[in-house]
Amino acid sequence: MQILIFAGMETKLFFFNPTCEMAIANGQVSYMPPGHLSKFESDLATLPFFFGGGKDLILVSSIKGNSLDHLEQLGWKVPGLITRPEQLEPEAQGRIHFTPWGWSPAVYRVYRPFLSHTHPQWLHGPFKEWNSNLKELLSRGTGYRLLEIIRALSINDGSASSLLALPEAPLLIRSPEELEGVMKYLCPPAVIKTPWSASGRGLFRIRDERDDPANAQWVRGMLNRQGILYGESWLEKVQDVSFHFWVDEDRIEYLGHNFFQADPSGQFSGCVIGFPDNPSPLWNDRMRQTEALGQASRLLKMGLEAMGLNDQYRGPVGIDALFYKDAKNGELMLNPCVEVNMRYSMGLANVMLRSRVSPESSGLWKTEHFSRGTWRAFCREKTRLHPPVVQEGILRQGFLPLVSPDVEKQFGAWLLLEERNQK
Repeated sequence: MQILIFAGMETKLFFFNPTCEMAIANGQVSYMPPGHLSKFESDLATLPFFFGGGKDLILVSSIKGNSLDHLEQLGWKVPGLITRPEQLEPEAQGRIHFTPWGWSPAVYRVYRPFLSHTHPQWLHGPFKEWNSNLKELLSRGTGYRLLEIIRALSINDGSASSLLALPEAPLLIRSPEELEGVMKYLCPPAVIKTPWSASGRGLFRIRDERDDPANAQWVRGMLNRQGILYGESWLEKVQDVSFHFWVDEDRIEYLGHNFFQADPSGQFSGCVIGFPDNPSPLWNDRMRQTEALGQASRLLKMGLEAMGLNDQYRGPVGIDALFYKDAKNGELMLNPCVEVNMRYSMGLANVMLRSRVSPESSGLWKTEHFSRGTWRAFCREKTRLHPPVVQEGILRQGFLPLVSPDVEKQFGAWLLLEERNQK
């Protein structure tokens, strides 16, 4: 695949590092994720194609096994692949804008060989070098600060957030002594969260009185390593949803919402194309859901602007939220701010995917673990059963691997789509 750099234009250099929060907690530039997560990153290294075009690049460890040719054959414009700066054309000088999945001390080491090609605008941005302020900014603490702000905004205009439920501030746990007393203040079901974690990781469920976090070695270890933990009530989930924004120097833009799926432990498992089917009888009121989504997106945008986030950060912001059953009245409510992710995300990828699929189609895309030697066979069989139908670059139905189907992978990503009138 030929790499082109267009003179006079910024070229984003993407890098897939979804373990960025773990790297922040570790704090070392030499951080390496655990083996299975390192394999996850390498197998799905080309997923940032969602966010780039033909003038952009994705940094991968090897070109072999990461081809995006099957997507280009659909007429999709996708970034080129690169492994080292020597592969850049001379016109790349001063054009590269570093664009990792998420920032951490470790990602600077990855980009160091490309520094001489850096775009001047990036060199004047808030992430030109790592510091302790960035560490705090990218923690769960930012989400709790946003929650405080939108709670105050909602009080001033309650009618504009009538379908939203804003929880109280979390219980702060800063010492082993405070951990010992958690069960006096946190009634089950509840959850303990670490400051730096993502995709449902870094959580400890308190299902009943037997799940005392003071007796859990994992919780004690996390408190020792990360310095603080948060305790929250556990809500009766109906549907996960996330809201996505883009932060520039002078404005914050709302990009859209995304419905996603999580496994019983809370870890991300896939995104929904269209509106999700849901067995809960509370999910039947589409007007109530739509109004709640509108209230949340407006309130969150106001909150991000009130934080002055533009002065501290540039790039994507994803805010995980939760439709849940209210324990008091049994109605469907929306907690609009469960967690703030200041990085790229699978949810944002799903929002961007909408420009490449028909608005008349629905389905699901997933990341999944595959047994050794089964990924290619899975892709062949699914393609046989659900051949893709593409019109002028728009996918209308069928199965589509989102990473190369031509080499074996331990982790794969794929999309299955159908037109609604085909149901």
